[in-house]
Amino acid sequence: MQLTKIEKNKFSLWKKYRNAVYNSVSDEFHSMEMERIYQDNEWFCHFIADENHHIIGLVELSSRNVVDGCLSSPVAYIEGLYIEEQYRGRGLGKKLIKSILDWCKQNGFTELATDTELDNLDAQKFFHAVGFKETFRIVEFCKKIT
Repeated sequence: MQLTKIEKNKFSLWKKYRNAVYNSVSDEFHSMEMERIYQDNEWFCHFIADENHHIIGLVELSSRNVVDGCLSSPVAYIEGLYIEEQYRGRGLGKKLIKSILDWCKQNGFTELATDTELDNLDAQKFFHAVGFKETFRIVEFCKKIT
């Protein structure tokens, strides 16, 4: 598996994959966030290509100073991960995580973390299968300050 940095001329494909990952977010929000992420030195967004150089997915990584369950800082963090459905179930997940881990090592990270929704059992199963250990289960809250 190859990771290829996303460039501006590929924003339409990036947005297509983001729509699959974050399907409750508006097109306008995607556009604004993609522009912000593209300019942010703490985010690393890559297309995922197979051995034939066909783009089959997306990984969005960030650098976080603090991550629950991790001891190092900064920590590489998988913010978003998407593989086209026709490529799933072929054993590519382990190869993909290895490519991501290799990239992390080359860029000075010693830990990789991620999260998933409590009801996203497929993602939980995937991350367990590729060697991640569950560290916490939380429900987040927010209240407007008036």
